Amino acid sequence: MHKVIGVIGNKRKKGIGEIISDLNSWLRGKGIGLVVWDDLSDVVSGVEFAAIEDVGKKSDLVVALGGDGTLLRAARAAGSKPILGVNIGSLGFLTEVSTDEMKKVLNDVFAGNCGYEKRMNLHASVFRNDECVADYDALNDIVINKGALSRVIEMKVRIDGNYLATYTADGLIVSTPTGSTAYSLSAGGPIVNPCMAAIVATPICPHTLAIRPMILSGEQKLDVEINTGHSLFGEPEVTLTIDGQIGFRLASGDRIEFRKSDRVTVLVVSRQRSFYDVLREKLRWGDIRRNR
Repeated sequence: MHKVIGVIGNKRKKGIGEIISDLNSWLRGKGIGLVVWDDLSDVVSGVEFAAIEDVGKKSDLVVALGGDGTLLRAARAAGSKPILGVNIGSLGFLTEVSTDEMKKVLNDVFAGNCGYEKRMNLHASVFRNDECVADYDALNDIVINKGALSRVIEMKVRIDGNYLATYTADGLIVSTPTGSTAYSLSAGGPIVNPCMAAIVATPICPHTLAIRPMILSGEQKLDVEINTGHSLFGEPEVTLTIDGQIGFRLASGDRIEFRKSDRVTVLVVSRQRSFYDVLREKLRWGDIRRNR
């Protein structure tokens, strides 16, 4: 039985305060509590607020109100609690439920009639001089990218300890199947069913056309060693970006180990819309007029 629902939302979305107030009234009528991320305290009142890291701890299910970026933020806070992604605006790959559908899907959750999907997360460990200096988990992707004025990056790539190649490129997108429809897709990466366990490595603007995206098993490890070189301006800026929301400055010689994370994100999925329905709608497959 769900006793408390948590809400993490994007306060810049129009009407989000009214949506949360209406949800609060509806839940109270069912005897269910609501706890809201305190970042929303200036757009809604009359609800219990908590720090984002406590929303997941205090709730049985987390509702992410906004877009896919909001759900990625919620995934870090929710832990093992299920997340319902509700899109305020256009349909998202992760937030596939509209505000009009939200109460119906929640009723299905309360009645035990909804579906759940376990999504693999990606883990990255950064080693500097053989010492681990940072650890990150991501639901979508972890990206190695260069600064605006930096030269290309050399990346020595190994899989399970076996040398593969040295990539010369603007960067590398390492994604989960969930993230295969995000930045990786725009860089020419493959679409992977989000329920699979796999690691997708997509180079960004490689300087050799033979370097292509690769799909690894979820049991494999990808190892990338950075060589930035030096210029008249010093060492080029290279950043590790986690789900587009957290950044870590890399140095030449750093080694990043990518593997399947121990963390799993549980998403509530609507029985009215499949991943392939979302894919077709977002990519406009079959729309002859738009594809001409």
